[in-house]
Amino acid sequence: MDLFFTTITWLGSLYLLLPLSVLLCLLLLWAGKSGHVILIVVNVSATILSVHMAKLMFRRPRPSTTDLLVAMPSDWSFPSAHTAQATAFFMSVALIAFQALPPVWANLVAILSLLLVGIVGYSRIYLQVHYVSDVLAGMLLAAIIVSATYLIAPILPWAQTK
Repeated sequence: MDLFFTTITWLGSLYLLLPLSVLLCLLLLWAGKSGHVILIVVNVSATILSVHMAKLMFRRPRPSTTDLLVAMPSDWSFPSAHTAQATAFFMSVALIAFQALPPVWANLVAILSLLLVGIVGYSRIYLQVHYVSDVLAGMLLAAIIVSATYLIAPILPWAQTK
């Protein structure tokens, strides 16, 4: 399981999520879905900014362990940025899927997104670089941001999805 979790944790890394976000945004622009692009950009950007501000505000040290499978990140522990970023990206993908795909496919995307977020969160605990509360806080923070954006966007003329 060590190899699995050291690999899957990358799904919450900006090294992977930023290129994926750019690629998805380009595909959505090509499909004429500029409103969806705005949702992804706002959700991912606001989550990145918020999670790093929260880390500076709370300044919670990371778990003190030995024999780690990955290098201990140098920033603060609370909340988990990997988990928050994965939640923002995959929750955005799921919401867009419900607007753009038939229900069966949208449900599959949503279930896969939920599983990926859960596995990324668990990987951070398994790798001993976060506490459970860090992961749950990261998920909650991103879910609040994405939900707020999703609820507010329809009333903003520049963010209306096509």
